[in-house]
Amino acid sequence: MDLEDQAREFFEQHYNCAQSTFAPFAEYFGMEINLAMKLATPFGGGMGHAGQICGAVSGALLAIGLAEGITSYDRDKKYACYRLAEEFQSRFKAVHGSLTCPGLLGFDIGNPKELEQVRQEDLFHTLCPKLVGEAVCIVADLLGIDS
Repeated sequence: MDLEDQAREFFEQHYNCAQSTFAPFAEYFGMEINLAMKLATPFGGGMGHAGQICGAVSGALLAIGLAEGITSYDRDKKYACYRLAEEFQSRFKAVHGSLTCPGLLGFDIGNPKELEQVRQEDLFHTLCPKLVGEAVCIVADLLGIDS
C-alpha cells in the first residue's frame, strides 16, 4: 500500500488530519506508530479544533521534520529543512488556496455554529481526505519517496 492510501486509511479509521498525514511517514522512517499518533493528535482540527492551520499541513510539516530535521545544530541543514517546509506550504496553497481550516473548508470550525455546518455538509468526510492525500503526495515528492 502506498503512502497516500495509508494516509486515507488512517483517516477512515477516525484519526485526525495531522495523524493521518504524519503516520505513513512515521512508519516509513521507522518511528513507532503509537508515538507518532500521540505526537500528531493536538494538531488535528486546525490546532486542537481551533480552526487554525490545517492538520494535514501540520502533519506534513512533522513528516518533513522527521525526515530532514536536525538533532544537533547545523545551520545549513536547519535552513534546508525550512526550505522544504516553505516549498510544501507553497505547493499546497497553490492547489488549495489556503493553509487554514477556515480557508479550506469555508467555515471557522473554532466557532460551534460553523463547526456544525461543516458536519452537516459532511466536509470532514468529503474534503478532508482529499487534503490529507494531497499533503502526503507533496511531501513524498519533496522527499523523493514514491507516494
